[in-house]
Amino acid sequence: MSVSEEKLIYIKKSDKYLNHHSTTLSMKEINQFRIFNKLKTVNRFNSVGSRKESSAEHSWSCLILADFFLSKFSLKIDRLKVYELLMYHDVVEIEAGDSPLHPELKKLNKKDKEQKASELLKKELPQPLNNKFLRLFYEFEDQKTIESKFAKAIDALDAIIHELDYKDDWKTWSETFLVEHKLHFFEEFPELKDAFHAVLIFCKENNYFTSPSSIQL
Repeated sequence: MSVSEEKLIYIKKSDKYLNHHSTTLSMKEINQFRIFNKLKTVNRFNSVGSRKESSAEHSWSCLILADFFLSKFSLKIDRLKVYELLMYHDVVEIEAGDSPLHPELKKLNKKDKEQKASELLKKELPQPLNNKFLRLFYEFEDQKTIESKFAKAIDALDAIIHELDYKDDWKTWSETFLVEHKLHFFEEFPELKDAFHAVLIFCKENNYFTSPSSIQL
C-alpha cells in the first residue's frame, strides 16, 4: 500500500469518526482559547537576551520556582492551587498590560485597569476557564489564603532572581527599595525570606547596587 493510499484511508476514517461522534468543543471555543496566547506578546520591564521578557515567560518561571521550593521544603500548602494561581495570575495583562515596579514607571490606576480587564476577559475566554480565571484572579488579589500569599511571594522573588542574569537592568535599583517593597511578601515563609536575603547579599558582594541606597527601584 502506498503512502498516498494510507493517507486516504486515514482521512476517510477521520471523516467517519467525526460524522458518528459528537463533540462539545467548537471552533468558536478554540478561537476563544487562542486569547491565552496573547500573553506571550505582553512585554515586561525585565530583559531576556536582547529583548524583553513576556508575561507568559514570567508565569512559567514562577511555576518552576514554586515547584522548586515546594519540592525542597515541607510546606503545608495546596500545590495544585499554587500552580493554578501562578498560571493565571498575569492573564489579566492580556488586556491591562504589565505594571512594573520601577521608579520611572508609575502604576497609574493599576487596580481599576485590571478590574475592568478581568471582567472583559471573563466574557472573551472560553468556558469553564473564564470563570476559573476570574476566581483565581480575585483570590490572588485578595491575598487571604495561604496559597495566594505564597504565590505572591514567588511572583515577587522570581523577578529578582531572573534579573541576576541582567546586571545592566539594576542601574536604578537599590537594596533599600527592594527591602521596602518586597520583604513583606516573605514574612510568612522563612524559606523564601532566607532566599531573598541571600540574593541581596549576593547583589551587594557583586556590585549590582550601583545607585545610592536612597534611590528607589
